[in-house]
Amino acid sequence: MDDLLFDGRFLERHAGAIISDPAVAIVELVANCWDAYATEVEIEWPNKEAGQHFSIADNGHGMTAADFSRRWKTIDYNRLVEQGTRTQHPNGHLPDRRPYGRNGRGRYAAFRFGDPYFVTTWRNGTEATYEVFRGPGRPFDVRLLKTTTGVNGHGTRVFVPTATGVGFEAERVREILGTRFLADPNFSVSVDGVRVTFDDVPTNLISEALVEVPEHGLARIVMVETNRTDRTTLQHGIAWRVGKRLVGTPNWIGLSDKRILDGRSADAKRYTFIVFADFLEEAVSADWTGFDAKPAWEAARPLIHAKIQEMLSLQSEEKRTQAKADIRDTLGHAILRLPPLGRERWDNFVDQVIDKCPTISPSEVQQVAEILANLEISSSKYGLVSKLHTLVPGDLDQLDAILSDWSVATAKIALDEIQARLKLLAELDQKLRDKNSDEVGDLQPLFERSLWVFGPEFESIEFTSNRGMTKVIQELFGSDQTGSRLRPDFVIVPDGSVGFYSRDAYDDDHEVIGVARLVVAELKRAGVPIGSDQKGQAWEYVKELVKRGLVTKATRVTCFVLGDSIDDGEADARTEMEGRVVIQPVTYETFIRRAEKRMLGLREKLKNAPFLWTAGVDPDKFVNPEQPAQSELDVDTPQPA
Repeated sequence: MDDLLFDGRFLERHAGAIISDPAVAIVELVANCWDAYATEVEIEWPNKEAGQHFSIADNGHGMTAADFSRRWKTIDYNRLVEQGTRTQHPNGHLPDRRPYGRNGRGRYAAFRFGDPYFVTTWRNGTEATYEVFRGPGRPFDVRLLKTTTGVNGHGTRVFVPTATGVGFEAERVREILGTRFLADPNFSVSVDGVRVTFDDVPTNLISEALVEVPEHGLARIVMVETNRTDRTTLQHGIAWRVGKRLVGTPNWIGLSDKRILDGRSADAKRYTFIVFADFLEEAVSADWTGFDAKPAWEAARPLIHAKIQEMLSLQSEEKRTQAKADIRDTLGHAILRLPPLGRERWDNFVDQVIDKCPTISPSEVQQVAEILANLEISSSKYGLVSKLHTLVPGDLDQLDAILSDWSVATAKIALDEIQARLKLLAELDQKLRDKNSDEVGDLQPLFERSLWVFGPEFESIEFTSNRGMTKVIQELFGSDQTGSRLRPDFVIVPDGSVGFYSRDAYDDDHEVIGVARLVVAELKRAGVPIGSDQKGQAWEYVKELVKRGLVTKATRVTCFVLGDSIDDGEADARTEMEGRVVIQPVTYETFIRRAEKRMLGLREKLKNAPFLWTAGVDPDKFVNPEQPAQSELDVDTPQPA
């Protein structure tokens, strides 16, 4: 490691705005306090009168020497893996918190205020002070300055003796933090001795509304908007306060568990709604993680959610109006060709999608609107608008389903895909019948681009987005192969090859938290029958993944062990982990025939679609076009050069 050098610009490129923008830096440092389950944060902001020093201190967990060394010295420290997805209160008096930190870059924020900076942290009776500084050829270095024992309590303080280039005053700091850290009353932040409150939020970024819940009480809703979109939805969403205490965690869940905003949208990372409703005290669950189905809650929830949707709608009305105008201007030439009824339906489509699906971008709406206009012009079957009317906000993922309405164009696409799959199956069949075929060299590429052959549930393109599998390949199997950006390569093992395909699991904010679904495809060489040993080997792979934390209790695993034969009595699937892991032996012959039958069935259904014949399309000729006749070559006639 002594020979490993870093360019002087590495940290700036690695951390980005965290160490270049003081607004981002202070938010990251306060977020670190939140992750440590601090309830009080004290910030001393540099100023000419009191001195140019900067400090931020909290009463969170603090760190031992081992904790500090691991967290501060690890580039791209994985907070979720190392410390879990929840943070517990030091004394267990309050509900768990969901942390901000994921990649350990927040600690670099102190460099925005000065180099070096100092960290004092205390826990378990021991206090330690470290100096952190930029070094030549290294991103930074850490030096232990002193250790003190017999210290009470727990917490951390980051200190910069002489801060430089801050750029704004303490009032601006309170404004920045006020738009992000007011949801939980058990998290108090003070700047120069003045606590951050709603009064620190600019009037143009805050609005209020009252909602009367008949026979129960009056709720006050405070909407707070940040000046810029944050990187996560944490601290954003709907925060319910009852008796000066937060119930659950802020989120965008509405009625019937439908989201008011999609967590992937910019608005979901910009707005926070804080609902003050003391009359709901009797409906709060015993652990304060949510509400029980009491009359007050059942009456208040729809009224308050409706008011929040109204406030969001008013907030984005100007943006939506402009989006509608832009789409109509862009597609004006097509709209003019529509008959009056078609134009009315098209207008209704644009209004419905933009108003009710705010997370769908204008460009995406425009693409679908253009398709609809062309369908109307060609008098194709119409069913698109009615389906879009049923969409809930954020249902971007349903656009594929919406566009599944039969048309000649979409039918041709489907026929083409089915035909390509049948050709692939024929190629697989030929390879598998060849006893001299090399599974790794010949079969692997076919399987890699054709996960659908395992069944309809694996059609999702999400299975092509794997993270961490390259490392699995390299470490689990001792392989030098590198996984591609989309999907890892198969790994060669002594009697065959093994491939991994995963689908990510997401939290409430649609951020990756692990693996939801894993498929292990093991291709056995010819002459290696599938028996208990082969099933057991697949189970060993999975156990190793469990050990490495890549497979959890929430992960469903299917292992397909494919070969040219199965031992007597071994045809049944093996299950492990209470049925969450299924190891299924399949012969290549069965594998091919099942997939072929499914494709042929789909093709027959599509061939019989009456609108194809109405449009004069012969499905058989479409997938198997007649070859142009070759003119005979007259050898007696001189040919032109």
